[in-house]
Amino acid sequence: MVRRSAREEWVLVFGALASGPRLQILECLRRGPVRCREILDVVGLSQPTVSYHLAKLERAGILVKGKRGTRTCYRIDEALEGVLAQCIKEDGSWRIR
Repeated sequence: MVRRSAREEWVLVFGALASGPRLQILECLRRGPVRCREILDVVGLSQPTVSYHLAKLERAGILVKGKRGTRTCYRIDEALEGVLAQCIKEDGSWRIR
């Protein structure tokens, strides 16, 4: 496994956040783990498109994938939960400042 530099890590994180659908997914996950099916229903995109965005967020270390029985669930990584919670308001909109 090749270790990424800090700069490469930041590029991955900011690149993952630079997408409307991925921000929608994070809004969906801000209250806790969510099944993939629920994410599909909220964002209104096709399953392959949502899978693509989930993989980008997971590769950037923003999301963690787990299982609930036979179903796949996603959650925001605990290390980033507090930071992202400060960025997303209760109504789901993003704080700019």
